[in-house]
Amino acid sequence: MYEDCPQCGIHFEREDGYFMMSVFVGYVMGVVITIPVLLILYLTIRPSVWGYLIGATVALIILSPLIFHYARVIWMYIDQLLDPRRENEK
Repeated sequence: MYEDCPQCGIHFEREDGYFMMSVFVGYVMGVVITIPVLLILYLTIRPSVWGYLIGATVALIILSPLIFHYARVIWMYIDQLLDPRRENEK
């Protein structure tokens, strides 16, 4: 990820540990993805407990690069909404 936006020059990381909150956002995204997978498994084949575990794990492994990337993006949008940058902070 770039340290500064190539378009507007805004510095993404405001302080050390800025993206730690994106870990929580990623966790929530993982839960939101896992619930439909488990529901689909339940409604179609009704596997054993191991089947649910394997299905959820496979879904999260496949989608983890997207979760990692978009958790950071969503966190930046949430942060900008709650604490907007001023013009002199670029």
